[in-house]
Amino acid sequence: MKKKDKGRVWWWISILIVAVAGLLAGFFLGMEQGREEAEKTPVEKTTPALKKEPPAEAPVAKGPVAVPDPMELKSLDDKTYCDRMEQEIQEYFRYLNQKGYVRHLGESLDTYARFKAMIRKLSARLPTPAGEGIDSEIINDNIFFFFRVLDKNDLTLIRHILKNEGDTLEPTLDLFYRWLTLGDRCPDPEAIRPSQGALYHYAGFFLNTIGGRSYLFRRPLGLRLLCSYYSLLILQEADKQGRNSYGVDVLPFIGPLSREIALYPDFRFKQTYLKNLEEMEREYLRKRQ
Repeated sequence: MKKKDKGRVWWWISILIVAVAGLLAGFFLGMEQGREEAEKTPVEKTTPALKKEPPAEAPVAKGPVAVPDPMELKSLDDKTYCDRMEQEIQEYFRYLNQKGYVRHLGESLDTYARFKAMIRKLSARLPTPAGEGIDSEIINDNIFFFFRVLDKNDLTLIRHILKNEGDTLEPTLDLFYRWLTLGDRCPDPEAIRPSQGALYHYAGFFLNTIGGRSYLFRRPLGLRLLCSYYSLLILQEADKQGRNSYGVDVLPFIGPLSREIALYPDFRFKQTYLKNLEEMEREYLRKRQ
């Protein structure tokens, strides 16, 4: 049982890292969520017992995440877009705060405040994205990295969220990707969002180090693929801006990841991932000609 719980803990940790590890670089996913719910036929609509709404949950948020149309987002001015993003992220954590399993951990527990604290910890202490072959201490530090950064209370909350909210990985990552990577477009008065340098360190860590890759290969396949996908987006952006200071070679990772994603049956937004990876590979091949 402990082993199963530990796997769930690292699953959610990886979600947080991937969320941190996105860059707002024109890769907004062309996705729509909720279509299945809208198309479902209500079961026994005339049954009086089914018309009553359960009073346990206040209707602040209907679900954990809703993915907007990227074309709609592009049409918004900066202020409207920033206000909308802030509203979406606040609604997500209000949704979590209402859940019984969260209240069981503490009536005053604020999941948004805890999330911000974890992001600050992860931004303040960065993994090393290269150099394990030169210094064995780097391997050791990377292997035990998350144990040294997040505390027991963080892991307890993560474990409970994983157990109860584990079916919305793709849209949840999209929400965090857009919010955490706003950069200078939107104000960040609390200085929560990570720097581009921090994102680069995590991307290189997951793709280019023994410690980072070992974390991913112990996680479920879908999570590993998405972590690798977002890490590639970050490294590509770092290359464009001349910030690939560790010289991580992106091209060798693109083809294998594309093939794995193509074979993975459970992604709703598979075609978006494959399209972005195909364009990325063409760009790197063109540079090497």
